[in-house]
Amino acid sequence: MIEVSVTRDSDLDAETVYELLADFGNTSWMKGVTKTEVEGDGVGMIRYIYASADGPPVHEKMTERDDLARKVSYVIDEGNPLPVENYAAYVQVSEVGDGCQIEWGCTCDAKGVDEASAKSTVEGMYGVLIDWVLEGAANS
Repeated sequence: MIEVSVTRDSDLDAETVYELLADFGNTSWMKGVTKTEVEGDGVGMIRYIYASADGPPVHEKMTERDDLARKVSYVIDEGNPLPVENYAAYVQVSEVGDGCQIEWGCTCDAKGVDEASAKSTVEGMYGVLIDWVLEGAANS
């Protein structure tokens, strides 16, 4: 099993950043998404994220939403574009001074590659996702 965690500080308000992430059906901050469909509401809801008109969606299911801790957890049960399986992730926003810290992490197993390659790929994706979230929050 691989554990991955990427943390980044920002001068943006923690609540503003968390509100964007907690709105699980809203993927407007994700670049390259052509369509998102949502099934359900709150914990247990599934978002189907399409990156192309003809490709299969990524199925992400919210498994936890803790507004006090500013934490959202989810699993990808189908269509994971990363070289991993048994993927369970979380993103948490904490207050740091006048700004915030975003931590995006997961546990997973490598699939088709060695663990170091899988971990590096996931870390890279989290860096990109954090950049997108911060850009989206700054523009909201």
